[in-house]
Amino acid sequence: MINSISVKNELEKNSSQKEKYITLPFYSGGKPLESLPGEKHARWGMTLLAAGTMRFRWNEKNENRNLILRQILNEIKKPVCTGNCSSEREICDCKLKPVPVELIHSKIIFEAKNEGDTKNLQGDGIVTQNPLLVPVVTVADCVPVFLYDRETKAIGAFHSGWKGTGIAGEGVEKLTALYGSKKENICAAIGPHIGNCCYFVDEERADYFMKNFGEKCVEKAVSFKTLEDEELAKRFPYRLSLTEANLFVLKNAGIPEENIVVADDCTCCTEFASGENVFGSFRRQAAFLPQSLTAEERSRQMCVQAAFVTIF
Repeated sequence: MINSISVKNELEKNSSQKEKYITLPFYSGGKPLESLPGEKHARWGMTLLAAGTMRFRWNEKNENRNLILRQILNEIKKPVCTGNCSSEREICDCKLKPVPVELIHSKIIFEAKNEGDTKNLQGDGIVTQNPLLVPVVTVADCVPVFLYDRETKAIGAFHSGWKGTGIAGEGVEKLTALYGSKKENICAAIGPHIGNCCYFVDEERADYFMKNFGEKCVEKAVSFKTLEDEELAKRFPYRLSLTEANLFVLKNAGIPEENIVVADDCTCCTEFASGENVFGSFRRQAAFLPQSLTAEERSRQMCVQAAFVTIF
């Protein structure tokens, strides 16, 4: 049975609507993996709308991104020392280091052994077994997928855009090939992304997903929350579930259902009880801007989130 979690509910439960990021547990055997004394586990997380845009390009500077990532890595627990520092304590003063990649909507995954291994590289996934490295990808409606092997302590973060759907399966194969991971020990998390409540597609894309990722990920759009959605469905008459598509990939890759957790939040429409949006979203913030704007100009109007995974 697939596990589910809600970022919005977790934030509201802890009265944390103004938080800039959240971290959440992986699940194994249907139960959340939480660190115990003498034991370390990974957590996955992402920034929220309140953090501002985490847009990343190698040829650009984003001081807000740098500031927020430093804040996050300073606040989360430090990993066990790898022996590369002078500290003799169990928890050393080594600093966690973000490892980014510039996204291109592909299934390309890089291994990072050291800081800087992904510099100037373009792709959509990062795996590592170095506890000081924090793989970071960016998302704004696309699917963040995270993997964690609780035995080898290998981790991975992946950006699964519609063109790159299937990268989660490639990530599983990377963990098995590089670190000897056993699929029954791998835990997976599907983070917040645009839900089928807000994602309308044409027949061509619907057919592509049904043929490659199963019929459960597509349904005919027959009811609508807004007049805008009803008008949109005249051109894009199908709803697409990227959740179901990625579950199809993970299960076919051999990940047990009880080791998978899915965030049921929609980046486009999920709101706090106050009416404030929780996440940035391409569809909500940029898709309906004037067509006279270039795709690059529209993309700068959305709040991109950073999605990351680390050993705590």
